[in-house]
Amino acid sequence: MLGVGSLVFKTQDGSHPMAPAFAGLAGGYLFLAAGAVAHFRDPGNRVGPLMVLAGCGYFAEDVQLTTIRWLFPAGLLLAQASTGPLTHLVLAFPDGRLGSRAQRLLVGAAYALTLGLAVLRIWFNDTSQLPGARENPLFVWSYPPFVEALSLAQARLGALVALGVLATLARRWWRASSPRRRVLAPVFLTGIVGAAASATSGLTAPTSSLRALLLWVYLAAFALLPLGFLAGVPRMRLGRTDVATVLARLAEPLPPAELRDLLARALGDPSLRIAYWRPEAGAFVDGEGQPFAVALTDDGAHGGVTLGGVTGGVAGQAGAAWQTARLVERDGRRVAALLHDPALRADPRRLDAVVVAAGLALDNQRLAAEVRAQLAEVRASRGRIVEAADAERRRIERDLHDGAQQRLVATRLLLRMARDLPASAEVGALLARAADGLDLAIAQLRELARGIHPAILTDAGLVAAVDALVDRLPVDVRLLAGEVPRLSGAVEASAYFVVAEAVTNALRHAQAGLVIVEIRHDAGRLRAAVTDDGVGGADLTAGTGLLGLRDRLVALGGTLTVDSPAGRGTTVAAELPAG
Repeated sequence: MLGVGSLVFKTQDGSHPMAPAFAGLAGGYLFLAAGAVAHFRDPGNRVGPLMVLAGCGYFAEDVQLTTIRWLFPAGLLLAQASTGPLTHLVLAFPDGRLGSRAQRLLVGAAYALTLGLAVLRIWFNDTSQLPGARENPLFVWSYPPFVEALSLAQARLGALVALGVLATLARRWWRASSPRRRVLAPVFLTGIVGAAASATSGLTAPTSSLRALLLWVYLAAFALLPLGFLAGVPRMRLGRTDVATVLARLAEPLPPAELRDLLARALGDPSLRIAYWRPEAGAFVDGEGQPFAVALTDDGAHGGVTLGGVTGGVAGQAGAAWQTARLVERDGRRVAALLHDPALRADPRRLDAVVVAAGLALDNQRLAAEVRAQLAEVRASRGRIVEAADAERRRIERDLHDGAQQRLVATRLLLRMARDLPASAEVGALLARAADGLDLAIAQLRELARGIHPAILTDAGLVAAVDALVDRLPVDVRLLAGEVPRLSGAVEASAYFVVAEAVTNALRHAQAGLVIVEIRHDAGRLRAAVTDDGVGGADLTAGTGLLGLRDRLVALGGTLTVDSPAGRGTTVAAELPAG
């Protein structure tokens, strides 16, 4: 009805050629049609109603051409009725929401300039002096300078709003991901052209001939805006026909990384990530089984959830400031969550197709990820066992040093003091023998404590402890050590006991004359190797102490190798992660 009324008013006015009048009518109806399509695709999105409102506002601007006296003031008030909805539409596209306070301020300013100032201006607008000689029933006082100043202020402020829209659109385009740019491109292009024309026109003198050209550019951008949206609909669906072809590969087993890449190509979203559900843990993990914490909130409009926060294995990827998560379920069981760009919500059917097609593959990967997570937990628990055993070793060493050893030393002093007192030769000899026995017991106790966990290892570190160890040995031992920082207690203790066991074996079994101990730390790895020139032939599986040490190193993510050809010496090498 507004569109037909607009055409009638232009015809009655006689100052508008019919071709532009019908073109304007088609442009307004395009807005109504595009708004209907947008609402049909997503009833919860405000883009559709905003398009309809912009189309209605465009038609309402022609009401000022009416000859109906009571309707004419409404036309004056609605002379720029489409500007506010258009600004709102461009900034809110494609989600229908204004994403920042700056955007809300720009939209509020656009509505205020076009509607609020019109209310103020109408009281001073003597339209009887203008071409067409229509009477303004609300006219109170004629003051042309005020009306001119108000018009100029409205033009300048409108230009500032248009510049703000331009800056906002450019910033959003710069920060948008590839899928979002695919959706934004048609509408943003026409929006940027229209905003640029509006800003330039507002900063140009009212008598400039350039304003007429800028007006045509603005009107062209206005008419093309709904076409841009309608063009964006197939762009949002672009590649749907390729989904089946791409997902055909899901029939074959795929590693986690390849599955992610395949789904990313199918959705056109390079930022896609996959989190797999662990029912017994009630949490998500990544493809490697590492924790992947996802904070989820309901999003009823799209049948999915919003990703509130991400940590863990692959968190921190660029472009993942916030994403939308689509839960994947099979037979009522939660399987995974696809963390994707929010722009994909504009084409829910495509996302549904990928989720359905990939459900089985994701379920299989979920089982694999769960196994990896269980394996990681086993490794972590073994590491904790090693840490606990080392802590117990240190406690026993401290107890022996601070408890039994100190009491024995005190008893030895008392015995020697008693020996020095006047007594028979026989009692003195017995006391001397008792003191010697205590000396031997103390020495053995110190050796036992050192073997359980040398105090110097805790106090001074690995290299100092190994240096103290080789100084006591009755064989030529050469220590080659680089710069080794302080490492975790479990790593230092493991490397020390490997060296101690290998050196002991070289002395007891290999008949070695020379032993070389090498300790290096490089690129987050610790390497400790013991090489002797003995008889060789050592076997790691023959029940030596090295077998238990190998299990200890494996629990910490390390390795132990023994190279012992007969007659050519032995090399025992341990390598541990020590980042």
